[in-house]
Amino acid sequence: MSLEPNILFEVTEIANNIQKDLLDKIESIPEKQIITPTIPIAIYLQESENLAAWAMDDLDQLSKVGINITHIEDVKERIEACRLLQTEWMNIKNCTSDAKIKWQKDSEAGYALHKEILHDFNFAYRDDKRQMKIIKRLKLKRGISSLVENLGVFAEIGRHEKEPLEKIHFNFDKLEKARQLSYSLHDIHNDYTSSTEKKHKQKVLRDKSYTYLKLLLDEIRLSGKYVFSGNKERLQGYKVNYFIQKRASQKE
Repeated sequence: MSLEPNILFEVTEIANNIQKDLLDKIESIPEKQIITPTIPIAIYLQESENLAAWAMDDLDQLSKVGINITHIEDVKERIEACRLLQTEWMNIKNCTSDAKIKWQKDSEAGYALHKEILHDFNFAYRDDKRQMKIIKRLKLKRGISSLVENLGVFAEIGRHEKEPLEKIHFNFDKLEKARQLSYSLHDIHNDYTSSTEKKHKQKVLRDKSYTYLKLLLDEIRLSGKYVFSGNKERLQGYKVNYFIQKRASQKE
């Protein structure tokens, strides 16, 4: 599913704790410009705080290349926004919604019932050319709409053409169940789709907040590496420790 680049997402309760102007800037990032996290967010946020504290001690030198206290304060706000949106994303990601559980249960039942009734109808109406033309078109296609439509058609055929089904002792309760599922599955699918879209939107918003933080953090990091290129002690604080430790563990 693709979202328009500048779409404004529904503001969650957690997002309400983020200043509106900051949230607007995060939301305004086009989806195509999102930077995919390569470091676990929790670790990245901790390193971001460490870098902000490290750079704070170097402001006299960093100010010579345009980095000042405003940048540090801005980083802290972006860190907090990203942390809040990460928390919201994890809550949604790890929560199995009622809609998902209901959808999985009823859709499985719907597909199983479709298979049963199709099998029964192929036998019961085998000598009825008119009905068989209709039944042959009731093979499942991709998408829930095909299942919903077919279950409804099964119910109608069985209601108007009972005699062939009675001859094979068909269980007519299946038709009532098919009729009910044809209605309920449509509504359940809409609820499930809405839940999935919400999850996607929240992840996109989290990724945008990460991108917004990273853009400023990279600027500070690069400035620090430039200013302290000849000072190993201060330069160390502008490197990404996650990758340093990862490379070290791989060598071991």
